[in-house]
Amino acid sequence: MLFPIQSHTFKNHLHNLIMTPRTLWTVILKIFGIYFLIQTFYPVTQLFAAMIVFATQQNTEVLQSMAYLFFSVGLYLMMIYISLFKTDLVINKLKLDTAIDEEKIEINIHRSSILTIVILLSGILMFADSAPMLLKELYSYFAVINDYVHFKNYPRAGMIIVEFLKTAFAIFMMTSSRLIVNFIERKRRKVALASEEE
Repeated sequence: MLFPIQSHTFKNHLHNLIMTPRTLWTVILKIFGIYFLIQTFYPVTQLFAAMIVFATQQNTEVLQSMAYLFFSVGLYLMMIYISLFKTDLVINKLKLDTAIDEEKIEINIHRSSILTIVILLSGILMFADSAPMLLKELYSYFAVINDYVHFKNYPRAGMIIVEFLKTAFAIFMMTSSRLIVNFIERKRRKVALASEEE
């Protein structure tokens, strides 16, 4: 058990928990994984936009942009996978748990609670960044809506879609943080069980 309970009372809902250096690094790496997940959003949307343009124009420059975006997305996905599901491998390879002298670090919060807080904060920051931009782009579009019969003809239609998706994802992170944490924890347990079986 990674978080043995030292004391518990019915009056106090916070558990007095002991976190090892390995567990601390696991949490930190997962925070980076969530950060990489958020950063992946922009290149993925740009990749889809480039694929649509390439399908209509067959431009060499667009193809080069697609290759770069594929590489960027692949790199982000690899970092997300390693940070969220291969934390033990990273800790062992880099010997991160030996960098901290203390064998045990006492804290008063569970790892899943830390992940929930990080996801909520990430969602709030992402919403604060994308929602104003979405409103600005929508205002600009409706100001000239009479000039464009179809939305797809509007030059900045792609930006509106990107900002809308970012805002929707931010809302999802804020409202479904527990669902995301449970998914990460289930994947972590599967990887841990597979490692033990090997």
